[in-house]
Amino acid sequence: MIPPHLIRSIPDSSTSFKMVLKVAWGSSWPIKISKNPSFHYMEKFGWDQFVRDNALGNNEFITFTHKGNMCFSVNIYQIDCKEILKPIKFATIASSSSGRNKREQEKKEEIVSSSESIYPFHKTAESTGRRQGLSLGKKKSEETDKSKKKKKRKVKTVCNDSKAGTSSRVPEFTLTIKKSYLLFLGVPKKFAEMHMPRESKVFKIHHSKGKKTWEATYVVSDVQSRFSAGWIRLAKELGLVVGDVCTFTLVKPTEMVLSVSKNRTP
Repeated sequence: MIPPHLIRSIPDSSTSFKMVLKVAWGSSWPIKISKNPSFHYMEKFGWDQFVRDNALGNNEFITFTHKGNMCFSVNIYQIDCKEILKPIKFATIASSSSGRNKREQEKKEEIVSSSESIYPFHKTAESTGRRQGLSLGKKKSEETDKSKKKKKRKVKTVCNDSKAGTSSRVPEFTLTIKKSYLLFLGVPKKFAEMHMPRESKVFKIHHSKGKKTWEATYVVSDVQSRFSAGWIRLAKELGLVVGDVCTFTLVKPTEMVLSVSKNRTP
């Protein structure tokens, strides 16, 4: 999804059905833009190609800067907030050693293949033992994951758009307003560790419909980092009440878009 305030900042004469994403090392990707009744979004095929080519996963965050004529400068940051300034290569080694390793691997495969054809019983026993070991390892891993999920607070980091038939990964979290949240807003610890700055910063928080922008100080703490100074004003002007559901989407290292679903309980 393309933030509504960005689309409004682009003149109608510049809005085409295609945008170009250009990264720091000069590569660029044309991506088709579509629109449903609610918002504009990047087509799945073009966006997926950009994600694959840049080896993007769950731990990076990206900023988009409009340079004019629907051309965007894209900055990619790692989880430690360091910018990626050259292409990410998938587990590559120097070409000479790569070729040598490949030949050695082929020889090993030939030896194993020959051994398996001569001693089929040995192959069966070894395969059975390996499956049993993998089964035990998988069971332990599942038990560990279950215990971790009980201790850790769930943070929503994937945004799915079923209407548009697309799926994009953007850092975001959702929470329901409690009474204490009207004074300060605690950021979920998992989200803060993965996406937020390591030191206190002033954030700009934009209304999802582009009505207004507020500034709030993000305070880093070992217990729970939070939005403090400026947050009370935002909560009052937005008319937040207990039970409202708020979704915060990180669009830049120190900028967020806030969507509010009002509590309609009488």
